[in-house]
Amino acid sequence: CDYLIVGGGATGMAFADSLLKCHAESSGPDSVPAVVMVDLHQTPGGQWHDSYEFVRLHQPSAMYGVESELLEEGATDAEKAVHRAQ
Repeated sequence: CDYLIVGGGATGMAFADSLLKCHAESSGPDSVPAVVMVDLHQTPGGQWHDSYEFVRLHQPSAMYGVESELLEEGATDAEKAVHRAQ
């Protein structure tokens, strides 16, 4: 594997998303690195499995998301996108 990410929670998944997006921008979409993500849980979510019986966002969804996925419907792309600068 090219990258090993320890943790399948929000931070690990957002890091993987940014890593793949940046790699595609610099190396082209045909060059995809091998990424392995490991976590103690069987499904994505990290500590959410232990802390909550359900998933609830604590802020408006516009504050969440990753570089490649926009969460807030009805807003412009600039309003919805989450970037490292934020």
